[in-house]
Amino acid sequence: MSDEKMLIDQAQQGNKAALETLVARYWQPVFRLACLKTANSEDAQEITQETFLKAFRALPGYRETGASFKTYLGRIALNLITDHWRRKGRSPQVVALADFQEPLADPAPLPEDSALSKERREDIARLVAMLPAEQRQAVELRIFAALTLQETAKLMGKSEAAVKMLQQRALKNLRRLFLEHGISG
Repeated sequence: MSDEKMLIDQAQQGNKAALETLVARYWQPVFRLACLKTANSEDAQEITQETFLKAFRALPGYRETGASFKTYLGRIALNLITDHWRRKGRSPQVVALADFQEPLADPAPLPEDSALSKERREDIARLVAMLPAEQRQAVELRIFAALTLQETAKLMGKSEAAVKMLQQRALKNLRRLFLEHGISG
């Protein structure tokens, strides 16, 4: 039995320590996804809290489906994000992805931050925003939210092969856009 499965089983039986461990393990990835999609840390905080509330309310009926618990939480978060934008009556804003690339729990600068200037990150965010919607989503989930191929496929409702193809096309399009806009690698 995996560590995750054991934690879920214990949490289903009301073990508070297991619930706290699940929150500690998955809070940051869910929050980062919500930040990426809402561009507002307060909205992201609210969506993350609601994600965990919904997940834990449904925990007694949770059944293993082969997907990780992180994927399960990601699906709940994406549904809440969709509801969030529906309530606001508009589409998500294009945001500077660099704002959400640093680990929230570790204040030490990432190597990417040293290598990329703020202007460079803004250029990348602008070019990613120019990608077709599904390619952009594949890049956001795989690269910026650091989800696995399997997790991304489940969240997007696509096969792993389809996600790989979307990611490859996105990277090819990004290379072309970099050249067209005179941005060197």
